[in-house]
Amino acid sequence: MPQKMFRLTDEQICKLKKVSELRGCSQTDLIRGFIDSLDEEPPDTQGDTHRDTQEIHGVERSSGADSPALAVLIDQLAKKDEQIAKLMETVADSTKAVQGAQALHHETAQTLALESAEQKLSRWQRLKRAWRG
Repeated sequence: MPQKMFRLTDEQICKLKKVSELRGCSQTDLIRGFIDSLDEEPPDTQGDTHRDTQEIHGVERSSGADSPALAVLIDQLAKKDEQIAKLMETVADSTKAVQGAQALHHETAQTLALESAEQKLSRWQRLKRAWRG
């Protein structure tokens, strides 16, 4: 899924959090739903987001400045999604590195255990083992 980041003001972030909590959904789902609802409008009302912004904010608003605010919200969420994706990749890479280190440590511990067991053998047992090959 392509990602895009948007910048939001603290006030916009608070509004987004409130509405997402009220609806019981994630902030990303809320914005996606809003964007999807724009496609469902009849052609004569497309571009008029006043009704949708009333629904999101829960209040009457008379300015048409909500569309740029929404664009900013979506951009910021997309940036956060990119950051999360990068962090997930970093975690996956780190996990692989840790697993490799654990495997190496296990092999080293086994080798040391074998060497320790051989050192515990008596001189006679070591000589017998050396003669047998």
